[in-house]
Amino acid sequence: MAENLKILVVGDVEGQYDVLFNRVRTINKKSGPFDMLLCVGDFFSSDPAAEAQLESYKLAEKQVPIPTLILGPSKQEHCRYLQDLKGCEVCTNLTYLGDYGVFTGSSGLRMVYVSGKQQLLTKPNEIGFTMEAIKSIEVQVGNSSTGVDILLTSQWPKGVENLAAPLDCGNSEKFGSSLISRLTQKIKPRYHFVGSEGVYYERFPYRNHEVLQEKTHHVTRFIALGKVGNANKLKWIYAFNIAPMAKMSALKLNEQPANTTSCPYLNTLEEEETEARKEALGNQYFYDVSADVMSGNTRGNKRRQNNQGRPPRPPPKPMGPCWFCLSSPEVEKHLVISVGEHCYVAMPKGPLVPEHVLILPIGHYQSIIELPEEVLEEVEKFKVAIQKALKAKGKSVVFFERSFKSPHLQIQCIAVPSEKEDLVKEVFVEMAAMQSINLDELPPHAELRQVVPAGKPYFFLELPKKERFVCHIQGRFPLQFGREVLSNKDLLNCVDRVDWKNCPSSRDQEVKETARFRQLFQPFDFTL
Repeated sequence: MAENLKILVVGDVEGQYDVLFNRVRTINKKSGPFDMLLCVGDFFSSDPAAEAQLESYKLAEKQVPIPTLILGPSKQEHCRYLQDLKGCEVCTNLTYLGDYGVFTGSSGLRMVYVSGKQQLLTKPNEIGFTMEAIKSIEVQVGNSSTGVDILLTSQWPKGVENLAAPLDCGNSEKFGSSLISRLTQKIKPRYHFVGSEGVYYERFPYRNHEVLQEKTHHVTRFIALGKVGNANKLKWIYAFNIAPMAKMSALKLNEQPANTTSCPYLNTLEEEETEARKEALGNQYFYDVSADVMSGNTRGNKRRQNNQGRPPRPPPKPMGPCWFCLSSPEVEKHLVISVGEHCYVAMPKGPLVPEHVLILPIGHYQSIIELPEEVLEEVEKFKVAIQKALKAKGKSVVFFERSFKSPHLQIQCIAVPSEKEDLVKEVFVEMAAMQSINLDELPPHAELRQVVPAGKPYFFLELPKKERFVCHIQGRFPLQFGREVLSNKDLLNCVDRVDWKNCPSSRDQEVKETARFRQLFQPFDFTL
């Protein structure tokens, strides 16, 4: 039988060193001896009284009662308390683990730790973790035959409360990390401890396998702890016994408690399908065609006169009302910017930035790969014209299409400052990796229809420097992925506009913005 270790875990200390170690000393005397103390969340504080307390432990005027392991800071100002951000001893019995990594004790107990908060890009001297750190841990764990007993993180995983009791502190979708969720799924720790949010939350254990589809694995227990000495008396210290996984029998290790749930991070398609139905039925985009164009008295008449060759293949008819077909009686008449023979350009509802427009086929096509050659050629002409119009304003253009739960082809055209065009690829790749989205780069002369079978869902991206990427969608896919990336603080810095439904405008504002872009576009509009 494997020998159990007795461990204490606490939440954010935030400079309450005497409160912490006095309590640990009392518990250790009464119920110990304990083998170690683990601290999650923020350990340090810049308060002068806290600094004086810390100094007394460094000078050995006071003693840390048992071996204590801490995570790194989430605030830049606290880095000064550590001699080496990669790991160091703070004082006797007090050890800083490092920014991230894997720690295996002499007993065989294996721990993974991740300090700080999720960052999109690593900058010089910036604290926090990125996808690079998570992948490094995954490789280290994957190359070993031994699993992970304990995961220590400062930040919560996103979605941990799914299939369990709701949180009192809000929603982890807002303050949690998708990278921590990913890491937890990959390494399957037996225990996962977090701090940072100042609450106590212990969810039901969850499975790390699909019942009747995969072999049985051990469960994961998630525990969030309150701040040390908090006034609300929320639980901030947790004691438990654990035998290292490497020394346990498979039968004992893989026991499934009665209250075990499915993994909270394995999201179903229901929520996305509901969102897609709302998007399709919620009138996201409405398009205008002026009275003279609709009647054929001006440019439309000229285009028909010029189309004297073999009639183009007619587009398929929609199965029901389509908000995006230009001939639909449902359209409003104030958002269209330009109308060609086969395509048109319009302002969207809830644009990400003022220079955000759409290219859409006049007929009912659902994706680029369905377009006849003459329609595809005009799409490309509109893209070039939009690029020229925005280049004159010091802007570059990112194009993307989501052929997934979308009834009509919509090519999103969004301007970014030209000085940031080199950063766009890096941010897209980084955020795709965070969400386990595979972006495959297309060869320069390859056509999208050569790599995506007809009828298959995909996400297509074209960057300012003509680099093109495609994601073959299998299962779920975030509907606002393109907007989410471009709204990032390192690009357009408008994260409050990720969801178009949160960006309402009056009809008068829409008319004004459409007129403004039409004037900007007019010198480059080949339909005139």
